[in-house]
Amino acid sequence: MKILNFEITKVVYWFVLLWIGISFGIFISACSGENKNEISGFAHVLMIDNSFSPPMQKIPVGGIVEFINSGNNPHNAIAVDKNWSTEKSFGNIVMSRGTKTKVSFPKEGVFPYFCSFHATPDGKNGMVGDIVVGNVPYNPAAKSGKSWKNVSQFSGTTRKVPSQYPTIQNAVDASNPGDLVLISEGIYLEEVTVTTPSITIRGVDRNKVIIDGQFQRGNGIMVVAADGVVIENLTARNATLNGFYWTGVKGYRGSYLTAHNNGDYGIYAFDSINGVIEHSYASGSPDSGIYIGQCYPCKAIIYDVVSEHNALGYSGTNAGGELYLIGSVWKNNIVGLAPNTLDRELLPPERETTILGNLVYNNNNPKAPIAALEYPSFGNGILIAGGLSNVIRKNVVIEHQNNGIVILPNLDENFWLSHNNIVQDNIVYNSGRADITLVGPMSTGNCFSGNEYRTELPAFLEKWNGCGSWIRLPVGGDLSMMLGALGLMVQASGGRFPSGNYKEQPIPGPQLNMPLGNAAPVKPALTAFEDFNLNLNQVKLPKEAEEILKTVPRKPASTTGAITLVKPIGLFPFFYHWLGFLLPFAIYICWTSMSLLDLKDRTDLEWIRKIYWIVTIILVPILSPAIYLIVGGSKYPNWFRRTLVWGGLIAFFLLLAYTGISLMNGVGTKTIS
Repeated sequence: MKILNFEITKVVYWFVLLWIGISFGIFISACSGENKNEISGFAHVLMIDNSFSPPMQKIPVGGIVEFINSGNNPHNAIAVDKNWSTEKSFGNIVMSRGTKTKVSFPKEGVFPYFCSFHATPDGKNGMVGDIVVGNVPYNPAAKSGKSWKNVSQFSGTTRKVPSQYPTIQNAVDASNPGDLVLISEGIYLEEVTVTTPSITIRGVDRNKVIIDGQFQRGNGIMVVAADGVVIENLTARNATLNGFYWTGVKGYRGSYLTAHNNGDYGIYAFDSINGVIEHSYASGSPDSGIYIGQCYPCKAIIYDVVSEHNALGYSGTNAGGELYLIGSVWKNNIVGLAPNTLDRELLPPERETTILGNLVYNNNNPKAPIAALEYPSFGNGILIAGGLSNVIRKNVVIEHQNNGIVILPNLDENFWLSHNNIVQDNIVYNSGRADITLVGPMSTGNCFSGNEYRTELPAFLEKWNGCGSWIRLPVGGDLSMMLGALGLMVQASGGRFPSGNYKEQPIPGPQLNMPLGNAAPVKPALTAFEDFNLNLNQVKLPKEAEEILKTVPRKPASTTGAITLVKPIGLFPFFYHWLGFLLPFAIYICWTSMSLLDLKDRTDLEWIRKIYWIVTIILVPILSPAIYLIVGGSKYPNWFRRTLVWGGLIAFFLLLAYTGISLMNGVGTKTIS
């Protein structure tokens, strides 16, 4: 009996340690990124052929920059003063395609650097960039010997292209703050870099003024640390990176823009605040059509835009705080809107974004260009991945193969949970799994109220998580969606996913020109957010929403959605759904039933001990039947009992190990194919 008690004590000890470890891991994951005294996330710089993107990256003191070679040529990064280089951390002066390394910056300052293979030895020309550490002044025009100040009014000077200047870049370089660069009809084969603040770049016709990258140049127009720059009424296409791009600015506006068939983003604002993107169209991007990222508070508005035929209609990584996505159309992407948290950029988590009055429709496009990181988002309308305190109200979300509106965790270097999100007064129909979905393993404070829908996951989602109640249950959610998405991530990590070619996406038709055209007022965008005069009570659904709703049978109900395989259906989603989701239930049923059947037939136990085991097995699932089968004196053969218990646990640990290795070696920065 002493030996038996010792064995029971030992097994209980190890099982308790196991569950404590799992619980502690979940707790640490839930708290990750919440310590404001620590630097969360890291910045990244892409080495492309042959430039750095972005050419200027801002980080806090003690921050980290990850350099990634996503080009075909070998590259490196070497400080002009030779105090740091990628060679020191990478171990080789040559970084080939797909390799990456991290460099830390413990001191404040501006640190220029260059690629020794594609720049002059002094680091002044060619493939060069700057790392700005801490809150220090930075003048991007200093290399050309200029020092600019922001202005808030039109200077009165108009620089015309091509009648006065042969290229847009020539006109931009000649401009002073407050000037207007006016571009006549034509196709301009160039890449424009703006370092002069407070200028306006305007086309005379949105559909006939075209910057064409010919799939050779990185960006259509890139604004680097130049505040208050306005870009309006023109088109950017066929860039290998971005159509229109602001980075490191305070104040920006993009109006009546068309960006299509670009290799990363269509319209892109990064590490920038106080901006407006309005009356614009974006399509054919293997990341997102429109993107605002790494800012808090962003103080930004996206209004009256159409984003289609992209991987993501909108992606706001680590962005939020007075960030409004309103009155727009997101359709025919692989996912409509996907605010998300990632460690590979600064300022996690994503938070405090308002999504109001949008039409989110039929985002199930398998022919869209897709990168590995985006593939698991397929078939969802509005997806909050690891986000906090977002508001999703009065949207129409229709026809999605997986979920209409879904709140779920996100896995990167940390496991980011989603908390305190509000989903209210939306119309959501025709979703393959569920119209409104909360995904496990745990969450707190998310609420759902006043939505018009048919299916929900888990059951009683609105009743137990109402926005008017201070108690919101369950704290968990549908695990099958999380595990299915994890299966898609592992599948994508090995390059096993379909993707269209961004160069071959549909060409948009003519888009609406800017009212007044050349006669429109000129005003720098230093206070674009305030100048918009946002009134959320006046936000209306796009006109297209009325036509879409006429085709949808609207019969509100509250039925539980289908716990089916995540789409697209494939081997990996099936494997993870079965092993990760269904197997625990099978193990529970098997262990419990085998234990109870064995106890029923045992005659060697006193009835008190038999009752004790039965009650314990029922009240403490999984753990108690496992202990009983190992050391409870079961009559089953020893080899059978140990195989039954340890086989299931070993299968889970092997699955976790395989998943970790696959994700670490596979899904890297989203722009690496």
